[in-house]
Amino acid sequence: MGLFAPMLLALPLAAAAQTNGELWEITSQMNIPGMPAGMGAQTQRVCQGADPAQNATRDKERQDCKVTGVKQTATRTTVTMTCPQGRAVIDQTYNAARTEFKGAMRFSGRDGEMTMNMSGRKLGACNLQEASREREEKMAAVKKQIDAGMAAGAAAQKREADRQIRECAAAVERMEFSRLGVYGECYKKKSDAQCKSTLDVMHRMSPAIGKACNARVAEFCKRYQTQEGFLKTKGDETVAQSCGVSTASIKAAQCPRAAQSGSLAFLGAFCPEESKPIAQEHCA
Repeated sequence: MGLFAPMLLALPLAAAAQTNGELWEITSQMNIPGMPAGMGAQTQRVCQGADPAQNATRDKERQDCKVTGVKQTATRTTVTMTCPQGRAVIDQTYNAARTEFKGAMRFSGRDGEMTMNMSGRKLGACNLQEASREREEKMAAVKKQIDAGMAAGAAAQKREADRQIRECAAAVERMEFSRLGVYGECYKKKSDAQCKSTLDVMHRMSPAIGKACNARVAEFCKRYQTQEGFLKTKGDETVAQSCGVSTASIKAAQCPRAAQSGSLAFLGAFCPEESKPIAQEHCA
């Protein structure tokens, strides 16, 4: 809706030279279907000139808008505008001295309909060029502030992405499955509705995190099925389920190898049958 507050700068209209304008105090209040009535009443002082078409498209926010109709009498002005966001009709009625007005702007577009009720009173004269320069300076300051905020936000997002990527790398290095977070929990649950929804949101936020952490999960699960990885995780059954394997199958594959290589730690922890001959040999 940021386009429409500046539209108020186009009206009311009065005879004026190119550099001479009229200073008006305009109060506006927005009404949107489905939202609380009378949202956000705002009062602003506006310097404006005589040409409705020129006023309507003076600011950068409205340069893509086109004035398609202007009707003006001594006590009433109607301006119709077409913008990329939709169509707006501004209708204002003045007192006989043309020092006060009441009216409304009705907008319809792809996002719905909106009505903005307006009232204004003339305060005196102003310089259009000076007012335009001040307005541009304010807009530049606001843009600078917004750009700085966006840059700070982007930097914070990158720091968080780097942290999560490091966390996933540490998960593999230390074989701590919990550090993989939702990427580990949902590794073999891609069809699960909740996992799919969560992963989609996280991918939109940072594709880089998803790419890095999904690769780390695959690496973790591969390492989990080795003697070293299985030992570090203490044969955690929950990890096996998350990786889509079973502890029984890993033991069946690794216990004979451990017996051949003499991996006593693995045999003692997970292979009672294979460890018996070794125990008998050492206890004899």
